Amino acid sequence: MADKLSGYKYSKQYILIEDSDKKFSKSAYERTELEDIDDYLYSVITSVTQQEVNGTLMHLVQYEDKELGWINLQNSIQVYRFKSSHFQVIEENFQSNELNQKMKIDKDFISHFKGKLLTVKSQVEYKGERYFSVFLKNKFHGFHHENHLDPLFKVDIPLGEDNIGTDTEFYLISNLTKPVKEIPNFNKAKILSIFPNNKIGKVQLGKNAYWMDLLELKNVKLPKLSLEHESEQQLVLDDILYGVEQERNKSKEMVKSVLSAKDYLSNNIGNKELMNELKKSSNTDTSEITEELNIFKNENLDLKRQLRKVEKAHELSQKRLNHQLDYKSRVEGQRDKYKSRMTVVEEKLKSLDQKYKSLKEKYDNKNLND
Repeated sequence: MADKLSGYKYSKQYILIEDSDKKFSKSAYERTELEDIDDYLYSVITSVTQQEVNGTLMHLVQYEDKELGWINLQNSIQVYRFKSSHFQVIEENFQSNELNQKMKIDKDFISHFKGKLLTVKSQVEYKGERYFSVFLKNKFHGFHHENHLDPLFKVDIPLGEDNIGTDTEFYLISNLTKPVKEIPNFNKAKILSIFPNNKIGKVQLGKNAYWMDLLELKNVKLPKLSLEHESEQQLVLDDILYGVEQERNKSKEMVKSVLSAKDYLSNNIGNKELMNELKKSSNTDTSEITEELNIFKNENLDLKRQLRKVEKAHELSQKRLNHQLDYKSRVEGQRDKYKSRMTVVEEKLKSLDQKYKSLKEKYDNKNLND
């Protein structure tokens, strides 16, 4: 099954990491070069379909809604998608990482993540380490190391009256900032889910569910929970199922839109002139919005090109500066050696001068005695 899955062709996502001199091709068979990949390096791209040509796997690549062309991906990292799950940030562990810096999305993540319920939808392996994609309100906030995130595990742990103190605080949200003013009476209680590192849990009290600090529970032994690493086969299977689900949801939305349009038209059959005017207006607005969007994207690409040029120029300047500093260091080293040698020479000259004066004095005294 693993071999079948590895050769299965479906829509995939990658972080584009290739040699900057590569170009996209118009066709998988003919190397008619289009644009450089330089503007899209370390961007998340979609491999819409794959085609094997003379033993080389070619990918038809798309960035957002723009088709870029065909290319052979050798170093790019596949993004394995799966059903979304919730995490919290582990503040004491958190660090910025190289991958986000290269993707140009490095920022003050702690201020964004602190006290928030984070959604994770995919993972990548970068330099042998696992990183999760983090979303807040469906907005992508980079990839983050698994050791910096605390996963939410579903559990079913019954609680008795002796486990919950009379002064135990319960909260409406997971960051424990909105306490519940009045707890309704309840007969049964249990823990529904746990953030094991941060020791925060969701507890059901009767028909209601609240968040709490698990350290306030008495005589409760919490299980040791940690994420397992899925096999590559399972990652690919989850990714395929995720893609199928996404396509199914798109199809449902399209069917709903078509049915809604048909119902609207059937109820307004006598308003053909009005409908034509609305259609013209809609087409005009859509055209203007599309034009503005294309202008924005072109400006964005131009800015990315300029940024990469500046970065390359900075790298070159840094190399030159490093060479100059190295040369200066070597010159100063030689100067110090020269000074040291000159000091030795001066000391020897002083010694010779003293010997000369001593000998001269002896010689003069001898002549006077004669």
